[in-house]
Amino acid sequence: MRNRGLFVLLFLLGLSCHAQPGPTGARDKNDKKLEAAIDGYLRPYALGNNFVGAVLIAQKGQVLLKKAYGQANYELNAANTPETRFHIASVSKPFTSAAILLLQERGLLKTSDPLAKFVPDYPNGDEITLRHLLTHTSGIPNINNFPDYDEWAKTRHTVAELVAKFKDKPLEFQPGEKYQYSNSNYNLLAYIIEKVSGESYGDFLQRNIFVPLGMSRTGHDGNASTMIPDRASGYQPVGLDDLENAPFLDWSNKTGNGSLYSTLDDLYKFDRALYSDRLLSKASRDEMFADAKGIHYGWATGEQDGHKLISINGRSPGFNATLLRFVNDDACIIVLSNSYSSVSQTVVAPDLARILFGRPPGSPLKVEPLNLKKAENYLGRYQFGADYFRPNSVVTLEREGNHLVMRWESGLSGALIPTGEDEFIERAFWGSITFPKDQAPATQLTYKLLGSFTAKRTRQ
Repeated sequence: MRNRGLFVLLFLLGLSCHAQPGPTGARDKNDKKLEAAIDGYLRPYALGNNFVGAVLIAQKGQVLLKKAYGQANYELNAANTPETRFHIASVSKPFTSAAILLLQERGLLKTSDPLAKFVPDYPNGDEITLRHLLTHTSGIPNINNFPDYDEWAKTRHTVAELVAKFKDKPLEFQPGEKYQYSNSNYNLLAYIIEKVSGESYGDFLQRNIFVPLGMSRTGHDGNASTMIPDRASGYQPVGLDDLENAPFLDWSNKTGNGSLYSTLDDLYKFDRALYSDRLLSKASRDEMFADAKGIHYGWATGEQDGHKLISINGRSPGFNATLLRFVNDDACIIVLSNSYSSVSQTVVAPDLARILFGRPPGSPLKVEPLNLKKAENYLGRYQFGADYFRPNSVVTLEREGNHLVMRWESGLSGALIPTGEDEFIERAFWGSITFPKDQAPATQLTYKLLGSFTAKRTRQ
């Protein structure tokens, strides 16, 4: 989709807005106020193609708002709706951990069991427990970081083939020594679910989680030839306000760690079930939601603005998903997007929670004109330090037409949206970038995304 004017027209004609009626069928004034606040907040993101997808807000068992923005398929002009099925990426992980806990409740395994009990020939399998896998403390390297993964993942693989891909790689640290996120852990858990249950991963979840909870529009995408009705196509941002098709991924390669698709309503059913014994016993839920560092049993625990929060985000080519559970407030925020832009999870979802709780959201998106002459001072090669996500990473700032682009060594790139003097938003990951004022040429940049990082300019 390369025509912003066409998108704006489609947005205005195709925006779908649904708010649940109250007990008497009348729209509550507070619901209308909430809807207006959220629509006013989201509209600038949607009109700039920075947010496409659907959102749900609920509290105390009542859905207050469901809205959908943009297109499920731009080639067919098919609008997103609250019933659209989205890939949910790592929001799949809590379902995998729930399946393991169900098997534990049935006496078929224990989370304290060594991996060797289920995969006898796995290197260091006597030292790695299922709990290490569930908590990303196993030391097993992340399959997604292998140099050939993107190409390899374009074809279908069984869970056994996924495990074989990383099985003989050396551990990056001793099991239990530290936390390090690795999708390989959840590939292994899916493999164990299949071995212990005698069913495929998708079939086990379908029979033991999705059907009992009435999640009729949720499933495992393990076969790319299978037709999935109402499924959104995945896109990624390009330029200042356009989208393009995301790279192909055979979702079988995400089995256990990110292969599920779902809807707003189905994920809300999952949220509701986690407040009772309907799916898991209290002992299992206590184990799942124990406070811990990082992602634990598929969830992160913490707080936002003084509200206790249990959450999970997911991001895979063409899609983002966020599930926020404010458990003391009995409130739930679900944001599903068919764009690879991280704005939905880093900005939109937290701001929707602030609006729900009567707090002002973050600064609204304001796009400023780019001073092309001044922008020449920013061009060049920059290197981050050892504290960056990938230590010592190098990025290059280039001019592309009427805007700047940041390119990573990996090949990923993102247009820079000017938001103020010497200030930009990087469109792919939605990190903020600032340059020193009145410095020509710039000697460094500051990149803020889940922390603040400085990159030093190494050459023009």
